[in-house]
Amino acid sequence: MPTKNLEIEPADLWRILKASGIKYVKFIIVDINGAPRSEIVPIDMAKDLFIDGMPFDASSIPSYSTVNRSDFVAYVDPRAVYIEYWQDGKVADVFTMVSDIADKPSPLDPRRVLNDVLEQARSKGYEFLMGVEVEFFVVKEDGGKPMFADPGIYFDGWNVTVQSQFMKELITAIADAGINYTKTHHEVAPSQYEVNIGATDPLRLADQIIYFKIMAKDIARKYGLIATFMPKPFWGVNGSGAHTHISVWKDGKNLFQSNTGKITEECGYAISAILSNARALSSFVAPLVNSYKRLVPHYEAPTRIVWGYANRSAMIRIPQYKMRINRIEYRHPDPSMNPYLAFAAIVKTMIKGLEERREPPPPTEEVAYELANAQETPATLEDTLKELSKSFLAAELPSELVNAYVRIKQNEWEDYLTNVGPWEKTWNVITQWEYNKYLITA
Repeated sequence: MPTKNLEIEPADLWRILKASGIKYVKFIIVDINGAPRSEIVPIDMAKDLFIDGMPFDASSIPSYSTVNRSDFVAYVDPRAVYIEYWQDGKVADVFTMVSDIADKPSPLDPRRVLNDVLEQARSKGYEFLMGVEVEFFVVKEDGGKPMFADPGIYFDGWNVTVQSQFMKELITAIADAGINYTKTHHEVAPSQYEVNIGATDPLRLADQIIYFKIMAKDIARKYGLIATFMPKPFWGVNGSGAHTHISVWKDGKNLFQSNTGKITEECGYAISAILSNARALSSFVAPLVNSYKRLVPHYEAPTRIVWGYANRSAMIRIPQYKMRINRIEYRHPDPSMNPYLAFAAIVKTMIKGLEERREPPPPTEEVAYELANAQETPATLEDTLKELSKSFLAAELPSELVNAYVRIKQNEWEDYLTNVGPWEKTWNVITQWEYNKYLITA
């Protein structure tokens, strides 16, 4: 069980939730795509599940198992419990870790994969902090296609956007949940918003991203709207990113901290590793066919594998307010990513960089889209899957997971080609196939 050495026992957690007025418990399992799967149980019937785990059919969730070996168990993680306050505070979302038919940790559980990668990092003396800027659209739907719900612009200050109603309720729900929330604003495109979740442990951050998406989708539905985390729902305007801010700590010291206006050596090593592995990393941080319609020039999404100080056209931006540096901003990820797998791959890559100690290329001061000779992000999902298969990540992440992930994503790519046509003719239009597949579920 994954509950050894934790500060609270599952049975005690159940008693606390019951005494707090919780009426229902949602036991959440995360699938390989990063989607929450859950079983909801009345609190009085949930006690045994807290203690002994929740049995489920693993063959009915993508990648976990086959029908002849499907009796898996999901164990409560007492570190990851959130209350749905927007649902009258009567429902608790409880994240789990999955064990297989032999009651051994499943290498196909994305939460466990990230947990294990972070434990490996700690064994080397490294602690990671991550925060993320989650961008998303709040849209109306007409005939299966999204429509803008407001005409807002970046930092819109008029109370004419959905911010004045939907966003106020969403912000309140975020604050009630105790998420390390920092700020919200209207983004560049019409109907586009950003919510910032502040720096925390990457496993906790991944849980909070999933929980936030559940929250946003539920609250939007109350207003007859759709909160979509599809990376590029509209052609001709900015897509949605999930810019990820990262710092690495050792012996209580931030290895990226600098007051000189220049990066530290350790920060440079981490940057070097991300850039040199960016095309493989893309498979986890930009995981959809639609992700590669976001990664085009001039819409604040990175297309060149470069870094720079205060440069929002680069893949890695070094925030440099008042010439102080304490983190990197990796601008490649989008909000459709499975955050557990994306963060696991990022941590693995950065540790590799810290150990290999290779210096990065010079920073880019120009607008990166205009660079003629810089290496580019993969053009398609298929391209990045090829890069992943030959990368160090394929060897260091669980082979069962990587093989299942590549298979599922390759099928997604082939389904697009079969139903839509060649990428060369469709890369610059958002198709009905994408809306059907991603608008609600991404």
